[in-house]
Order: sequence, then C-alpha cells, then structure tokens
Amino acid sequence: MCSSDLIDLGTSNSACAVVQDGRASVIRRGDDRIVPSVVGALEDGTIVVGAEAKLLRTVRPSEVVYSTKRLIGRRFGSPEVQRMRETVPYEIVEGNNESVMVEFGGQRRSLVEVSAFVLKYLRQMAEEALGQRIKKTVIAVPANFTDSQRSATRIAARLAGLDVIRVINEPTAAALAYGYIEEIGRAHV
Repeated sequence: MCSSDLIDLGTSNSACAVVQDGRASVIRRGDDRIVPSVVGALEDGTIVVGAEAKLLRTVRPSEVVYSTKRLIGRRFGSPEVQRMRETVPYEIVEGNNESVMVEFGGQRRSLVEVSAFVLKYLRQMAEEALGQRIKKTVIAVPANFTDSQRSATRIAARLAGLDVIRVINEPTAAALAYGYIEEIGRAHV
C-alpha cells in the first residue's frame, strides 16, 4: 500500500504531515517533529541530516551545509548567492552552466542533491512512523519561488524516491490546513 504526505521543505527546518483516518498529523521521530534542514558529512564521508548534522556544525562547520534552499534554482552570479558565499563557513562554488554547488565531505554536490538528502530523510521518517511505503507527496515551498526553483525542488524529490503530486505555496498549505481543521470542527458539532 502506498501513502502520500505533505512535506514542508523549509529553509531552516522541515516537517512532514499525513492524513490518517480523517486526521492530519505531523510525523514524529522520537520527540522530533521538526527536522533542521541541515546536511553534513562525517569524517568517513557518511551523510547525516537534521539534528545530527546541526550538532556537527560545532565541530566541523565547513562540512555542514544549511540555508541552501535560499539558493536552489539560482545562478551562481546572482546577488543572493554572492552574499551567502561571504557569510557561510562551507564552500559555495560554480558548477556547469552557472549552477550553484556546495563542497562538503570531500565532494561537490548540487543544491538539488542537498535538498534530496533532506527529502529522503523525511520520507524515511514517515515510512517508519506509518509502517508503509511513501511514494507520493505534496511539497510546500515559499510563495515567491520561481519556476526554476519549483522545478529544482521536483527534481530533488525524484532523487529522494518521491513522486510530486503538486508543489504548493506555503500560504496555500496554511489556508488548506486551516480550512481542513474548520471543516472537522463543523463535522463534530
């Protein structure tokens, strides 16, 4: 049986929610409901995501990438990319066709790959919680995301083993959630 979920792929934090038995709930892994959108590389090259990667920032700051969603789908020469290059401890480098890449764990990786690590982590978290395969998803992104950024997010989801049903704006996701909660409240009156 396949299920679908809603993923909020955030700049600082991400989360995953599902609807089961008519109730929406945010997926947990232990006490964690919110996953830091942070990806790091251990000394042996193993990739870690979330809280573990965030902790790694204190001892290996150049091996941990964060806030990459701000740059996904942008050109290397853009002002946003150049500003971030000045402020983060990890290397932001130019890839083919003016793409933006990051260096950590001894490798150059695309921002799509970095987002895919976070999405895969969220998918696995949902699968553990539900005890079934998650294949389809809806992803919430900032309302000001360009077509290029939305496309890059879809590609990242595909790399994470997810089929994106739809990419929706975060304000739309909030409005839908509010409407869903209101509808349930009316049904129980």
